[in-house]
Amino acid sequence: MEIKVNNIIVGLSGHIDHGKTSFIKAINHYDGDERSDEKERGMTIDISFSHIILGNNNISFIDVPGHEKLVKNMISGAFGVDVLALIVAGDDGIMPQSIEHLHIAKLLGITRILVFITKCDLISKDRILEVKKQVKTLLDELKLDLIEMSEFSIYDEDSINKAKKILSNLTAMQKQTSSFFRYYCDRVFSKKGFGTIVTGTILSGEIKKNDKVIICELNKEATIKHIHNHDKEVESTQIAQRIAFNLSISHEMIKKGMLLSKKGILRGFNKIDCVVFPLQKIINGQHISFFIGSKRMNASINILEKCDDKLFATLNLEEPIFGIFKERFILRDNAKTIGGGMILNPITDPMKKAQKLEYLYYLFDDNFIDAFKILVNAHKCGFGLIQSLQRFNLTHKESIEIAKKINDIFVDENAFVVYSLEVRNIIKETILNLIKKNKNAIFSATSINNQIKWSSLSFTQSLIDELEQNAVIQKSNENLYISSKSDIGDIFTYAKDSIIKELELGNITPEAPYNIYNKLCIDRKLGDSVLKYLTKSRKVIRLNHNFFILTNILNNMMESLRKIIKNEGYIDIPIFKKHYNISRKYIICYLDYLDNYGDIMKIDNKRMLLKSQ
Repeated sequence: MEIKVNNIIVGLSGHIDHGKTSFIKAINHYDGDERSDEKERGMTIDISFSHIILGNNNISFIDVPGHEKLVKNMISGAFGVDVLALIVAGDDGIMPQSIEHLHIAKLLGITRILVFITKCDLISKDRILEVKKQVKTLLDELKLDLIEMSEFSIYDEDSINKAKKILSNLTAMQKQTSSFFRYYCDRVFSKKGFGTIVTGTILSGEIKKNDKVIICELNKEATIKHIHNHDKEVESTQIAQRIAFNLSISHEMIKKGMLLSKKGILRGFNKIDCVVFPLQKIINGQHISFFIGSKRMNASINILEKCDDKLFATLNLEEPIFGIFKERFILRDNAKTIGGGMILNPITDPMKKAQKLEYLYYLFDDNFIDAFKILVNAHKCGFGLIQSLQRFNLTHKESIEIAKKINDIFVDENAFVVYSLEVRNIIKETILNLIKKNKNAIFSATSINNQIKWSSLSFTQSLIDELEQNAVIQKSNENLYISSKSDIGDIFTYAKDSIIKELELGNITPEAPYNIYNKLCIDRKLGDSVLKYLTKSRKVIRLNHNFFILTNILNNMMESLRKIIKNEGYIDIPIFKKHYNISRKYIICYLDYLDNYGDIMKIDNKRMLLKSQ
């Protein structure tokens, strides 16, 4: 029986010099302060990663920096964390960075907290109890879930083993995930013999070796050449794994913070609507730093409404992000964390403020039925469900099932579009006006949609079916329809005779086929099949893409051109125009057709008869 391995990410946080790196070194002998400047300063500058297997748990540690100036790196490391391990030095107790890290964890939805009180060999039992009380009070105030609090010393083997036991008993957090692959790059570098390497956490979905991914910010695809999970190469990934990818792209192109996903799923927007949970006062128009995944950028905030402990707002970002519904973010200003929140509307919509606020309230409560109603009303000519994965974190099937619960709408399950029934009259009037203009009009859902670009074929067909049921129109053959008052017998014969008549009227300058079809109110597909028949039977000759002419008219023109050549000695465009004042596009076609005759030769754009003639 295969034993299931739990992939768990533990974030190590706490104030500078409280012993995070020493803690992890005691647990798995990994030294996070790898760089020489980190060694000299005794502090972790960048995010540091390691792992250990304890029981069924494959635990990835993210050792994030504790210095105030490096909180941005802590935020980058905290995305994707299952459990936060707060390291508190017994001599110092709770310090400012410890508090800020807990605030950030809560804002990112990390509510499960482990606490390890370090340097316990240096302090009294009373001091340990005092620090434990401080920690418990703080966690209660923040409404965070304390899993366990344990004393720790790097010189006490029992405390190290107890910490390992606590870690081995952890369970993976049930995360709100997406069905598609998402991965923020938190490190980018080049390795000799391999090329570009990126590291990050699998936020959702899975990917396999040799799969193609898109780097969203670059809109550029790359191939996954190799996949590493800690110290071994793997063929595929799982959610919550720390993964390094070897990519087929220059490391100079890809940057930290960029998002990898699958092509065709995510769109970028530089405006997002969100809910914000402020830690201090935020004013309208305030310029802030915006953190999402391992990305940071400048932004400004437009507050829509304040409500109790939260506010609804639009964030104006300096560059597009490829966020998804209820993705978490952090806001900072002047080196302080001022709040955080969740994306509610990752896709920009044309809405008035009142309508948008109502929509955001519904989204905040996961009330998709009423949210869909708002969107149907906002998008009069159809609201697309194709972006449901990004917009609502719903599959297409889930979004269609929700839409089908709403009254007075039409759901096109093939095109993934929802329509308000209010716009049905637009399509109906288009059809009625067509048969009023020409009682012998021949049309289909496709030909109607040539006039109404926003409607799907299924929606238009539903209106055609309704008019047929009411005996306003009748089905002729296949998917072609005519008015019930039409006196057409066989539609193909009617269309053929009508097109021939138009070609006769056009004489040597006939109109393009689509113009003829529109004039006759004939479906384009039917018209094309008629012209194909006439061409095959040699009743019509095709001179170029949009130039069809009756054979007898073309033959007469060729005879006329021969006479001109005999009289003038040759024919070119100027001489042609002297005899026939027609458009250059027609002249060129006629001259080119002359080249089909064996007794005509072309010299320097001049056509002339062979001398023997």
